[in-house]
Amino acid sequence: MAKKEAEPFVFSKEKVKEALRLLHRIEWTIKTTSTYLFSGEYRSVFKGKGKEFDQVVAYEFGDDFRDIDWNVTARLGALYRKKYVEERELVIVIVIEDCPSLLFGSGATTKRETVMEIAAILAILATSFRHRVGFVHVFPGGYLFIPQAKGRKKVLSNMVKICSLAPPSLLLEQPVEIPWSFLQRVLPRNTILFWIGDFPLRPIPQQWFALSQRFEILGFRVEDPWEQALPIKESFLAFDPVAGKVVKIDPSKPETKKRQQQWRLEREKCWNSLFPNRASRCSFTVGKSIFADLLHFFAERSTIK
Repeated sequence: MAKKEAEPFVFSKEKVKEALRLLHRIEWTIKTTSTYLFSGEYRSVFKGKGKEFDQVVAYEFGDDFRDIDWNVTARLGALYRKKYVEERELVIVIVIEDCPSLLFGSGATTKRETVMEIAAILAILATSFRHRVGFVHVFPGGYLFIPQAKGRKKVLSNMVKICSLAPPSLLLEQPVEIPWSFLQRVLPRNTILFWIGDFPLRPIPQQWFALSQRFEILGFRVEDPWEQALPIKESFLAFDPVAGKVVKIDPSKPETKKRQQQWRLEREKCWNSLFPNRASRCSFTVGKSIFADLLHFFAERSTIK
């Protein structure tokens, strides 16, 4: 385990209990609600990762015709196919960008709670396929790196630890920076990175091209409904966790709508520039079904990747 600066290791029995309840609920949902479909879509997304060529064998009825080795077939005058050995053990690293802005929630659930639930779902899915799972929890002024581990008990224990951490302090004005250079050094090539956060407006990381070549990075963005469209009503008060104060919002004013629309256009442009391939990005809305969005993402990714 590696960490930089002071990690807010503030645990409580209640926080741990909440995290355990969350994980148990997710496990139960995966096991009882169209498990074969959900897990099947997840498997199809990463099928073939780590495949290594083994040998050429005679083609038999029922084999995948896409594996036919046409050079050998032409030379020997009979159908032959390439046989592969699939390395099913993948390295999955879940990057949680814990910004103060995640503390916002126009309803009963905050963006941070949704981020943690997505991370928990991915961790449980990965363990069900015996993948090695690691975590990077990034917060203002530092980060916590938990190396990839294998086994349900160990991975879920690490996830409980992440979910039980106190949210970032609103008093800290330090930036939230993902340690990309560190991850380049310690993670193996072809690691699958799930980057989860709300992705505010900012420049693309300088080493982004090199990172994209070394790792497979998937962006999971969490949005509040008010970030998509302001509610239709008169002025109201809302707490801005980034500014650390209560602000007055008046959606009826044309300039307010214009600023919100301009902000959203710029944010979408930044998001699409970071992940130009639709198969590498997915947006979630607080309050909507995470499982439904994930299933749609995996199904779509398997067809357009």
